[in-house]
Amino acid sequence: MEAVFLLIWGLYWFWALKNQKKDVLYNLYLNYAYMRFRRLKREELEPLEQEFIHFLATHQITAQEWVQLKETEHEKVYELIDIFSDIVLEKVYNQIEYLQHRTKDTIRVFHCQDEKITMTGLQITDPERDLTNPADVALLSQPNGIQGTVKIFQMEKEYQQGRPDEVFQMMHRDGCQPASASMFNALIEMYHGSAN
Repeated sequence: MEAVFLLIWGLYWFWALKNQKKDVLYNLYLNYAYMRFRRLKREELEPLEQEFIHFLATHQITAQEWVQLKETEHEKVYELIDIFSDIVLEKVYNQIEYLQHRTKDTIRVFHCQDEKITMTGLQITDPERDLTNPADVALLSQPNGIQGTVKIFQMEKEYQQGRPDEVFQMMHRDGCQPASASMFNALIEMYHGSAN
């Protein structure tokens, strides 16, 4: 995916220089270079109105200037919203402590600690069960609730990027969802029980 982006970026660079569109290229570069996470949607921004007003005030933008910017400088408006979005989402991703990823035969729960991620997973071979279904997950607590084998595994890794960046990627690229500490702890107990 990154190779495709680099190819498109290179073609755009060539086109922009050929057509003397340096201002367009500069704006595109700024958006790519500085957008760390994603732009908040309107419905996500609305409850944060007071925080956004405070954000504008810290950037010395008055209410009157904001109205004028919205009417005349749309790119500047989007840049400010992008910066605000990154600030908000960094706080959100820093607060997420547990994530989960489920497939038909595997549950992985990630404990996102300060310096590393600990993943505890469970994999089954029962073709009649689907671990994306809560009723089938509940069967894990019953003896003989699952046919076939149950494999429990654990891994750790240090962050390759910043913590909030990796949490963002796990959620938006890999499809992880927030999870509870109790789910992680239940898998830890199963893991330690299987080691005995």
